Amino acid sequence: MMEKLTTPSVVRRILCQYGVSLQKSLGQHFLVDANVLQCILEAIPASAEDRVIEIGAGIGTLTVALAPQVGKLFAVEIDPRLIPILQENVSPFPNVKIVHADFQDLKLAEFGEDLVIVGNLPYGITSEVLLKLVRERGSVSRAVFTVQWEVGEKLVARPGPNTTRLAVHLRAYYEVELLRKVSRTVFFPPPEVDGALVRLFRLPSPAITATEEAFARTLALAFQQRRKTLRHILAKHFSAALAEEILKELELDPRIRAEALDIQQWDQLALALSARGLL
Repeated sequence: MMEKLTTPSVVRRILCQYGVSLQKSLGQHFLVDANVLQCILEAIPASAEDRVIEIGAGIGTLTVALAPQVGKLFAVEIDPRLIPILQENVSPFPNVKIVHADFQDLKLAEFGEDLVIVGNLPYGITSEVLLKLVRERGSVSRAVFTVQWEVGEKLVARPGPNTTRLAVHLRAYYEVELLRKVSRTVFFPPPEVDGALVRLFRLPSPAITATEEAFARTLALAFQQRRKTLRHILAKHFSAALAEEILKELELDPRIRAEALDIQQWDQLALALSARGLL
């Protein structure tokens, strides 16, 4: 089954048989490469104790390969046209439960503890999925995704021009690894850009001490003008005097840009703003 579902001609025939035309708006690109599939399985790795949620199960390519290795697998698929295909392909596996839903609407705690979240993410929902993992991290142990290559690079970028608000937010709660590049040619139909295989491990405790709300608000404030100096940003929102006071307290160069802060400096900034009632 695994070999068949990683053959483009087979995938094309199955979709035709069920009268399914793929929708670009749903980011439907199915993995059709057995070697990459094996890389994903090795990146997880799974055990009989694991409870796994797969985002966007599609026709079941990853589902079928992963099912024999895990205790329980929840295959989440939003497209009702794909549910019959998925049902047929996973029928040999009683530990698989198909969930016809939008992953964003699910409460992860209802699926258990220490969940493993996996999937070839539609590129258009990557940010929303990762932020959901931040909000509901208490239910997640680790995650393995394919995402857009540029996004994957930025998730692990050092402080500087390539880092993003999402990356900083995520790394406050997860260890993030960029495992490999995934060519666009291993998907059917191929997307416009290459992908990246990334893996997340929830940190034993957050890398920050500020509250989640204070940290998120600090990132939102500072990344509005990420290329400006931190002094400029703080002075614009509060006052020049307060900006100087905070920068001196944190021993930060007034010329430093927000994008250049490391996770500890972000934490200290959030604590300083919160202590003054500015968030």
